[in-house]
Amino acid sequence: MSTSKVDVSTPVKNFRGWTNTEVNFHGFANLTTTRDEYVISPEFSCFGHQWRLDLYPGGDTNSEEGYAAVGIVNRSNTSIKIQYCYSVRDANCKEVVHYEPDTDEFGALGSEDNAWFAFDFAKRTKLLDALVDGALVIEVRMKSSTTEDETITQFIPTNPLCKNVMNKFMDEESADVVFEVDNRSCQSEEHTNKKSRTTTPFYAHRFILQDVSTMLAELCKSDEGGVITTVSITDVKPEIFRHMIYYTYGGKLSEDELKNNAKDIINACDKYGVVHLKLEAEATYVKSTTITIDNMIDNLLYADSKNLALLKESVMDYIVANRSSIIGKVSFDNVPSSMITDVLAAVSRGQETEDGSTDYNTMRVGTLRKMLDEKGLDVDGSREAMIALLKEESA
Repeated sequence: MSTSKVDVSTPVKNFRGWTNTEVNFHGFANLTTTRDEYVISPEFSCFGHQWRLDLYPGGDTNSEEGYAAVGIVNRSNTSIKIQYCYSVRDANCKEVVHYEPDTDEFGALGSEDNAWFAFDFAKRTKLLDALVDGALVIEVRMKSSTTEDETITQFIPTNPLCKNVMNKFMDEESADVVFEVDNRSCQSEEHTNKKSRTTTPFYAHRFILQDVSTMLAELCKSDEGGVITTVSITDVKPEIFRHMIYYTYGGKLSEDELKNNAKDIINACDKYGVVHLKLEAEATYVKSTTITIDNMIDNLLYADSKNLALLKESVMDYIVANRSSIIGKVSFDNVPSSMITDVLAAVSRGQETEDGSTDYNTMRVGTLRKMLDEKGLDVDGSREAMIALLKEESA
């Protein structure tokens, strides 16, 4: 059935440009009254965006006692600035609730500001008195606050620096160093002979390497200006070395590349000082590896040999969680005694000191690394080394 409207007297202010959407919450009296529990409406469209209304019949955590809360949520992938208000009318069409917040900027779906809430929307008793056939009818009025000029999409080019650096990857013409990576490193000894000894060249630039890896930069040093330095690499597979150099130019390795080559990448980056890629590969290795009684000691010794604090923490957590199954079944004879500190840290994880302050010794590796990175300090090292750096900096 179609409905037509006839205005009697003067329409409300700003009538033109406003859109009205009625959202019906049927059986309102029977909806939950538990604080912070809510019901959601189906999505509706307005100004090319998808929206949803969230109703807290018993109020939000921030609501006054006895008040219901309502929030409007932008469900689209772009932001928008709108004016909006809510209106509730009773069965006689008398407006009993009018709520008009300030104009708000709604962020895109997934952002922290894609929803705005009226915590003290109206008293629940008033809403119960305004039900229409048992339904709470909330009229959502919306008007776009975006000006015509703002709707015109302007093209603003991004800073080209990252793209320019990436374009220099493997650029033979501008390179001042070439790494000759021996292909024998990816062959088994039985298939290696003098005739098959070939190398794969990787062209690079000192000024880029020196800010990512002091080790690689040191290998490239030359007193002869304008002469390309050739560096022989015999202990890393060409494809792994390519990953490492690609990363130094700002390249991003895929999850599969990291997962399938985690240990090789860790070993190469540990040797040549590409710290951040090493830690990224370590995180992927930890995520993709299930610690068991059979592999825990091998992983623990590997973590200790390469300063993989995150992997060591993961093993220690496993040991503490499964200590009753491990005692008497696993030998720790080859484990360095220095690891007892890591065991104690795993046991006391999350606890606080007597004075209420947080103890570095019980912090997660991720937290320690984040604190070091924010202070511009070295994030590669054992738990003890990281704690010592933080304490030194604090002092």
